[in-house]
Amino acid sequence: MKKLIYPLILLLMFACSDDDGGGTTNPNIDLMVGTWNLTQLQINPAQDVNEDGNTTTNVLDELPCMNGQITFRADNTWSFQGTDLVITTITGGLFKFFCGDALSEGGNWDVQGNNVRLVNSTGVLTQFSLNANDLTISNIIGETLPGLQAEVYTKQ
Repeated sequence: MKKLIYPLILLLMFACSDDDGGGTTNPNIDLMVGTWNLTQLQINPAQDVNEDGNTTTNVLDELPCMNGQITFRADNTWSFQGTDLVITTITGGLFKFFCGDALSEGGNWDVQGNNVRLVNSTGVLTQFSLNANDLTISNIIGETLPGLQAEVYTKQ
């Protein structure tokens, strides 16, 4: 059984950094401040996550227990609350999806152009792309399991 620690915290760590993430180079901090909810967790190939006979490329369509929420504060701190995603290999390119434990994390954030950088309390950096009211992290695992392709958060 393979277990993926779902979003943001361990699964999405791109690099380690000694940057504390504090401060922002984007003068319009108000774009980020607020609550952002997980709206897409894209996989490839499509899977029948809830075994109803229909496949999907968005895990959230068929696994309602999956959730994630990032709160950005004006003091350049962030917090995350969400659910761990557990994926088990079955056979023939099929996988079993389960909701796991509740997750929480926090740290500092900043914006550089269209890149939003989150640094957690241990110095691990996660970077999202900002496009209008969506934050996206792409090509999460690409070549393994069903290929987690993108995670999208939408500002509420």
